[in-house]
Amino acid sequence: MPHISSAFIPAAAHATYLCRIAAYTAVAIALGWFSYFIWSKEWDLAVSLIILAFVTLPCWVMAMRGLFFRSLLIAQITCLLFVGFFCYRYDVSNQLFQRSTHLYIPTIALVGYISYQQTKSKFQIFIILISLVLFILFSSNVHFLSMDNSTVRHFQMVSSWINPLLSTLLFVGVIVAMHTDFSKRKKSVKAIQNALYNDQFILLYQPVVNLKGRVTGAEALIRWNHPSSGLISPVTFIPDAQQAGMMPMIGEWVIAQAFNDLLRWQENAETRHLTVSINITTDHFMQPDFVRKLLQQAQVKNIPCRQVRLELTESVFISEPHIVAAKMDELAAAGFTFALDDFGTGFSALSTLRKLPLNQIKIDRSFVTGASTNTKGVVIARNIARMGTELGLEVVAEGIETPYQWSIMKEYGCTVFQGFLFSRPVSVADFILFVSSHSHHDTEYSASGYLSHR
Repeated sequence: MPHISSAFIPAAAHATYLCRIAAYTAVAIALGWFSYFIWSKEWDLAVSLIILAFVTLPCWVMAMRGLFFRSLLIAQITCLLFVGFFCYRYDVSNQLFQRSTHLYIPTIALVGYISYQQTKSKFQIFIILISLVLFILFSSNVHFLSMDNSTVRHFQMVSSWINPLLSTLLFVGVIVAMHTDFSKRKKSVKAIQNALYNDQFILLYQPVVNLKGRVTGAEALIRWNHPSSGLISPVTFIPDAQQAGMMPMIGEWVIAQAFNDLLRWQENAETRHLTVSINITTDHFMQPDFVRKLLQQAQVKNIPCRQVRLELTESVFISEPHIVAAKMDELAAAGFTFALDDFGTGFSALSTLRKLPLNQIKIDRSFVTGASTNTKGVVIARNIARMGTELGLEVVAEGIETPYQWSIMKEYGCTVFQGFLFSRPVSVADFILFVSSHSHHDTEYSASGYLSHR
């Protein structure tokens, strides 16, 4: 496998890394204080940290299961409540020492800001604002936020100078890490721009087959043919490109290249009838001139629009569905068809789907995998397929990797299939050869690819 530079690690992975560092540092600080509380026999304070550990333990479990940003939000709330309670109950300003535990609150807010950059959430903004308000109030020694207790606690002798030092180092450390992350992403974005201008992107095509195993079209999949790192998956560079607002430009390139390859298919009798599916991101589709540019390009190149399928994800319908519907109607009138990609992973309502000129839904590969491994997966996959059929849509099963998966998804009502069982993504030239070798016979497939014609 070719080496991938750290500059090409997705932004979400960088954010996850930063938040993990902050979390590990917080754990180290908590363990240090716990040891001190045990040594100084301040048992109530030690117990409070034990309770905090038990409360935050589910957050670690959620993070390990891939729900990192959701677990981070819960951890923020928990830590904020703990710091607030600790400041109210134990770390009360007195004649000798000022409160200092609240100095960790800005770091909680800063980690929330990092999380917000990846997962936009109004609730996250609320948590950040509450954090800042609490910090101001605790710094001002507002009376109602302190328990009426002027007794000097032994730990305050240490915390009055340890907490300012640790909280400052932690806050500065997160800022430095953010700066490093920003520099890496800036480098990544510049590299993506160079790739676009220097024709380093390529399109591969993954065949789509019908019930009999015959090729009916292909999905265009972008790859970055990096000079030193080799082929780079879009999972690696698309997140940074989206954050930088570059997806409309990349999307325009994908459409232009796919149209050129479709014209090449028109020259071959065996590929002339095939459709090409093009993934369109939400930010690209919502560009004011998206429809005009697409129709103009199709007209200039004399593209058979009925053979172009635009794949949208459910996220495109979250905001301004009426604008989305109007654009889809205009393009459908010109002959373009539409597929709803990764169906079942978003939140689109059936009432919305009925009003759209959709022709196809694609069941996400996770549901296909689940259908072959557990009972719940079977129920989900079967119901999604039935839902699509009842809506009068063609149902595509993505991620087919075994003959058994192909068989059961047929049984559930899917009529179109895509996955490694049939072919991995290949170049346009290899795709034409693939079609030529499978065009005259129905095909049976084994786990390693096509097995025989019949």
